[in-house]
Amino acid sequence: MNLPDVRSRTGALAGGALVALGALTACGGSVDDDGPEKRDFALTGGELTIKRNSGDLEVRPADVDQVEVTRWFSGWSAVGGKPKASWELDGAQLKLNADCGAVINDCTTRYEVRVPKDVALSVEGDNGKTDAAGFGKGLRISSDNGAVHVSDVTGDVALRSGSGELKATGLDAGRVEAESDNGKVDLSFASVPDQVDVSTENGEVTVEVPDAPYKVTTETENGDVQTDVPTDGNSAHAISVRTENGAITLRTAD
Repeated sequence: MNLPDVRSRTGALAGGALVALGALTACGGSVDDDGPEKRDFALTGGELTIKRNSGDLEVRPADVDQVEVTRWFSGWSAVGGKPKASWELDGAQLKLNADCGAVINDCTTRYEVRVPKDVALSVEGDNGKTDAAGFGKGLRISSDNGAVHVSDVTGDVALRSGSGELKATGLDAGRVEAESDNGKVDLSFASVPDQVDVSTENGEVTVEVPDAPYKVTTETENGDVQTDVPTDGNSAHAISVRTENGAITLRTAD
């Protein structure tokens, strides 16, 4: 009978697995979210680009002289280094980075940023939702993976998402560009725009504008097109929407 040997080997294997798991865990680490961290950055000039690799971002203009950043960061790792986050202002670029530092990990990051009111803002993100509101000098936002929500912006607006919804409301903008590889686009205007250009590979598009005549161009390979905006081929106000797969709706505000 070899059962004792089998049990012995099984016990040894289980014990070895526990030891290995303990060793792997010891190679990692954790960061507890004991509350937000805050830091101010002195900005020279009237332009700012925020670059981040992950985490949700809320950004607003405010009565401040510096760029004010509040960060929430927590996480753990089982194989590799301890999670860490960094932030720095390099010229006109605010770099916000979080590194889980391991193969097995879980990290959560969130930012709130307040910038001087006269700053022209650009945002570039790899992962995470971006929420911006109240800017008066235009806005440019690009996200590889994450929704982009914008409201109450004056000036030209450019929005792009590799994967995620693009939504903008209360726009008082002369020119708006919105591009999404995978995600719906929803734009709503508070004033008559001069030029609206929207394109998406996969996702429906809705554009709501004030009642006025527009030069309208729509194109879709797969999807319905519905429009009730007044059209005029000679209008100085133009709307162009193109989708590969998704319905197009153009309507006037109630």
